[in-house]
Amino acid sequence: MKIHNELSSGLLYTHTRINANTTKTLETASFLYALIEIMNEKGLLSIEELDECKKQVAKRLVRNFVESGIRPLYQYSECDKYTFEHEARVDCLSRLPVCKAVCCKFPFALFKQDVEEGIIHWEFGRPYMIAQVDDGYCIHLDRETYKCTVYEHRTVPCRGFGCQDNEKWQVWMNYEKKVINPELMEQIDESNVNIYSFPEVILESNCNTK
Repeated sequence: MKIHNELSSGLLYTHTRINANTTKTLETASFLYALIEIMNEKGLLSIEELDECKKQVAKRLVRNFVESGIRPLYQYSECDKYTFEHEARVDCLSRLPVCKAVCCKFPFALFKQDVEEGIIHWEFGRPYMIAQVDDGYCIHLDRETYKCTVYEHRTVPCRGFGCQDNEKWQVWMNYEKKVINPELMEQIDESNVNIYSFPEVILESNCNTK
């Protein structure tokens, strides 16, 4: 655990520096565009042709940057998970024999608080996505009991996710009768493949759900 935390801290610093350098690069680019506008005003180039070319080049550069896999992704929020007020109320224990903690296969980005705390593991190859193992489950799930092994430190998405009527992840065809959605696993597998294999797929989430 100590080695993991030290490595996690080191990577967090590295990713922070990468973001800082990227910001500086964008600032430098703004000066370049300002120079171009001056040249256009002096009749030295056509801004219309340059602007169209710039759009195409910008898309290519952004795509190359994202596909490089170095773009860190975690959720910025002032939410404190230990004082989180929107925890979902679900009778998980009675549902585990049916759902087998399928929500623990959902992909999501950790919050900055999780990353800095160093308890919740994330994918080093896809920072800062929740770490999963070969079967697609969260690394912190006990496979025999389907219970979370870091429950007291679980993330805001875990605390806020309610499977009753979630719009993105429809777990149940019939919540009251505990009838699982047969198409859910296909959705999860596709989402995990896209997110963990292709980093250009970015998650959007908030303090209330995964």
